[in-house]
Amino acid sequence: MPRTYRRKTSWGSTPLEEIERAASEVKGGKSIRSVAKETQIDRSTLRRYTKKRDTQEVKSVGYSGTASAKRVFFEEVEKELAEHIKKLAEQFHGISPKKCRELALELAGRNNIPTPSNWTEKGLAGKEWFKNFLARNHLSCRMPEATSLGRATAFNKTTVREFFDNLAKVIDR
Repeated sequence: MPRTYRRKTSWGSTPLEEIERAASEVKGGKSIRSVAKETQIDRSTLRRYTKKRDTQEVKSVGYSGTASAKRVFFEEVEKELAEHIKKLAEQFHGISPKKCRELALELAGRNNIPTPSNWTEKGLAGKEWFKNFLARNHLSCRMPEATSLGRATAFNKTTVREFFDNLAKVIDR
């Protein structure tokens, strides 16, 4: 299966409001078959929705992907990890992809979050998880280049202001 799935049909794309309206009609006493015919919603979909609606609150229509069921971290924990990686990069201490994957496993271990078996076997998070993590959080994690201490400390507010003052003087001449 491709990593970025593109849907080929429009099945199951009936808006939630339409199905909700049809389910209310069914609840009112009409038959599922007649309501499905009137609203042009598949009767199996309508039956499944009404059954689901009776037992729990329904947030979406149709079959949602299993990605949310298989996620390792909750959104808050994943966001925390992403912020930590960004903070390290801002401090001129970027980490390699391998270190980032090790950090993810360590975070899961400290928070007692269950992880896939191949994570513990290899001692780091999986490549697919890492690629999707970077995409979800709009991150880029590469092998860091060495930044000299002089260069890192010289890039501060006063030095930059002095540079632009000199640049303005040169342009004014």
